[in-house]
Amino acid sequence: MKSRSVLPLALVVVLVVLCISACGKASTESGGNTGTSQEKMDSVGKYENPITMTWAVQTAAASKLLDNETYEDNRWSRLIKDKLNINLKVAFSADSSTDAYKNKLNAIIASGDLPDVFKTQDSNVFLQLAKNGQLADLTDVFEKYASDSLKAYKERFADSFKGATIDGKLYAIPRMNDNFHEAPFLWIREDWLKNTNSQPPKTIEEMVALAEKFATGDPDGNGINGDTYGLALNKDLIRQNHGSILGLVSAFGVPGRDESMFYRDENGKMTFAWIQPNVKEALSLLADMYKRGLINKEFTANNESALIEDITSGKIGMAYGSNWGTWYPYNNVYKKDGVIVHPYAIPTKSGYDYKMGIESNAVGQMTMVSANFKHPEAVINMLNLYDETVNYKTKEDYLKYWADEQYRLSPIYIDQPGEVYAVDLLKALDKGSSEGLAPAAKPLYDYIVGFEDGSLANDDNAFGTWGQMSKSGSLPIVLNKYIPDNAIVQSILGIERPEVWLTNVASLDTLTITAFTSIITGSKPVDYFDTFVEQWLKAGGQKTLDELDKMYPAK
Repeated sequence: MKSRSVLPLALVVVLVVLCISACGKASTESGGNTGTSQEKMDSVGKYENPITMTWAVQTAAASKLLDNETYEDNRWSRLIKDKLNINLKVAFSADSSTDAYKNKLNAIIASGDLPDVFKTQDSNVFLQLAKNGQLADLTDVFEKYASDSLKAYKERFADSFKGATIDGKLYAIPRMNDNFHEAPFLWIREDWLKNTNSQPPKTIEEMVALAEKFATGDPDGNGINGDTYGLALNKDLIRQNHGSILGLVSAFGVPGRDESMFYRDENGKMTFAWIQPNVKEALSLLADMYKRGLINKEFTANNESALIEDITSGKIGMAYGSNWGTWYPYNNVYKKDGVIVHPYAIPTKSGYDYKMGIESNAVGQMTMVSANFKHPEAVINMLNLYDETVNYKTKEDYLKYWADEQYRLSPIYIDQPGEVYAVDLLKALDKGSSEGLAPAAKPLYDYIVGFEDGSLANDDNAFGTWGQMSKSGSLPIVLNKYIPDNAIVQSILGIERPEVWLTNVASLDTLTITAFTSIITGSKPVDYFDTFVEQWLKAGGQKTLDELDKMYPAK
């Protein structure tokens, strides 16, 4: 031991410096993903050495790239680089308004090579990834790095954060939901109402009569009878798209909503929307309308884009749909023809108490972080940056980083529907002042006022907001009619799902849409509905109801 050689002190110093330099260079070149303990940040979360974050981009027709920007290089990627020293890298991009994003994400999940940050609206995907240990636990980093503002969101939207929490651990940043706004409406072209000397229908019978006027007459004034359609249908039928049947079945007392609408009936029994006997009557009505040519007979073959094209080109007069129609697609109608497509309360059916299904506030889009990403705190710092930039800075910053769908260019954002401010906005509009509104609500007030006084008449954001939250918009219908009428039914299905449902949901969903399409188009008789119910129960439906009865016991 005594014979061990000793390096000269000067050489030791040189080697240490070289080692530190090499390690720093390696960290930088690899994106710096070497663990938070080796990456220094300043008080606002900016890294001393750059790190890289990969993310999955959800594209859609409503998304907009402005000023020659790209998904790789845009206002958000540059801001995030400047403020946080994070380099964003697109892992993949796909259309989320079709199945493209979902299919791509499923393939990526199967490969095991998850992006650092990605989103899903499929609760099953989120649940399985969390239980498989593929998602980062965000519990501690949220508590440590989240601003007071972010923590206030967690308190306000406690149900949403509960849905993102499994076994006491936070595995995603949830959409901050208050799902009353999911209720359906009937959207009608104002010019067609005027041209046919008609009033908005209040009953199902009046809706059918109006659809006949629109389909057999000349509502568009082009001199040709019968080249238009009265009521639009989307081939997915039961999903919350434009042209769904959700509003129609609601009139028959069925709180329909995609494949997840489980609830307890008036007797406290666990049940499912699409097996209710009253659905049969709604399908019978649609089958008759289809046979009479009041519905586009090509709806079964047309995808979402084809439906939107029919709406934009002025071939469709009415469609059941969601509250955000003035954002898309009816903004296209307004820009093209200067015509407002207006939301109305759903027409009702005598003898039935109308009911509308909405999701549990515990479910919705989740923004997740891969368990392999070494900097989960970066996501919280990015969320702080988003909140500060959009909600607490200047109007110019708001317009630059939020308006025109620009918020979608940030890998993570306060995924909170502006609709949650509807009550506050209506009060502010009544008193004629935005004083006292939350920072995120003040621009919405300005949009509504600007559209109504004409100063923002050609602004997409103003038109969209006005159609939702002005006094004549969609959401006052929910607040002043649907809710007082006790028409809203929230699904009992939270984030926990029975294994039998996870296994069979895709086939049950397909079974439902196929059966309903067959009845509407006349390839199956209306009584086939009874066969469908039997098939649904045998194919895992009854077992799902039994398991949910235990999982979500009656209170």
